[in-house]
Amino acid sequence: MESVANSVQLPPLDNPNERQAVGEELEVVLQDLIDLSLIGKQLHWSVVGSAARGARLFLDELVGEWRELADVVAERAVTLGIVPDGQSSAVASGSRVEAVPARSLADHAVVWELARRVAAVAELIPARLGATGAADVVTQDVLVRVVGALEKQQWLLRVQLGEKA
Repeated sequence: MESVANSVQLPPLDNPNERQAVGEELEVVLQDLIDLSLIGKQLHWSVVGSAARGARLFLDELVGEWRELADVVAERAVTLGIVPDGQSSAVASGSRVEAVPARSLADHAVVWELARRVAAVAELIPARLGATGAADVVTQDVLVRVVGALEKQQWLLRVQLGEKA
C-alpha cells in the first residue's frame, strides 16, 4: 500500500497513523472482494447440473456486484491518499477467503460453497467497523454498505438452498 503525494488537501483524519490504519482496513476488504469475484468466476466455470444455467447467471450477477463494491472500497482508499494493492499476488497473499476446488461441482454444491464464503467475509467486516468509524465515519459508511450487500447476497443464497429467509 502506497501513499499518494500530499500536493492536494486530503480528507481530514486526526493523524497519519490513522490514515494508514484505515487504508490497511480498506485494502483487506478490497482483497477479499476481489477474491470473491475470482472464486465466483471459478464456480461459474465449474458448475454442472440441471440448474447450472441459472446458477451461472446468478454467479455473474454476484461477480459484478463484488467488482463494483471493490471499486468503491479502492476509491475510498485513494480518496484518503492511499493506493491499495489489488494485484493478483497481493490478493493471493492477503485474502482471507477460502479457495474452492478446481473441479466440476453440482449446482447445489456451488451455491453452498459460495454461501459459506460470502458469510465468512460478511462476518469479518463488522469487527473492523468500530475502530475505522472512530477514525473516519465515511470509510465506516463504505464498509457498512459492503456488509449490507453481502448480507443481502447471503439471504439470496439461503433462499436457493431452500433455507428459511
